[in-house]
Amino acid sequence: MSGDSSWNRLHMKKIILTNFLLVVIMVTPLAGCITIEKKEFNSLSFFKSDEYSRTSIHRVLLVPFAYETKREKVVKEVTEAFFIEFQKSARFETILPHEIQDSLLQQNDLWTKGLVRAESIIEARKRYKVDAIIFGKITQYRPYDPPILGIKIGMFSTVTGNVLWSSDAIFDSSEASVVQLIKRYHKNNFQKRQSLYDWKIILLSMKRYAQFVAHHIIATL
Repeated sequence: MSGDSSWNRLHMKKIILTNFLLVVIMVTPLAGCITIEKKEFNSLSFFKSDEYSRTSIHRVLLVPFAYETKREKVVKEVTEAFFIEFQKSARFETILPHEIQDSLLQQNDLWTKGLVRAESIIEARKRYKVDAIIFGKITQYRPYDPPILGIKIGMFSTVTGNVLWSSDAIFDSSEASVVQLIKRYHKNNFQKRQSLYDWKIILLSMKRYAQFVAHHIIATL
């Protein structure tokens, strides 16, 4: 009996150990997936000055984005995407320049180097009756799958000329963290009947993708 009892205990230990190893093998891949799914998006940085919180901003001029290749279609779709999202945010009234060849467009390539002229800001305040100007630059652009859009954007006070807010971001849809943001954005902003391709519909149009990017950048305001 004693021998049988020892054998039974040894047999039970083997079963428990085997089951434990099976659980470890089964759980380990799942844990890896969870880590990937919960990876945080960290390709966005922003700055907001103390002056911004003290300033009453009612009307803002959004200057068409700068893009080094001078492709008007790209500039138009990205600028329109941000214009739409600024309007949705309802933080202030957003307007676009009256003239395409506005003198402010010449400043758009310079603001990232801190070379925006004070005269340009004063002119914008007089002509458009705005409290601030927003300049933007497209730093990366890839419209085909997986799309990439990099944006650098800044808001200047027309009273002091100081930078009130700025943001620099790259949204690369080949990254798991960006895909998670797209899925969440799609769930909150698209109705099911509009989603024939589910969340991937965002990737099929650079206009939609640009709005997705604009939504998250403007959220830092």
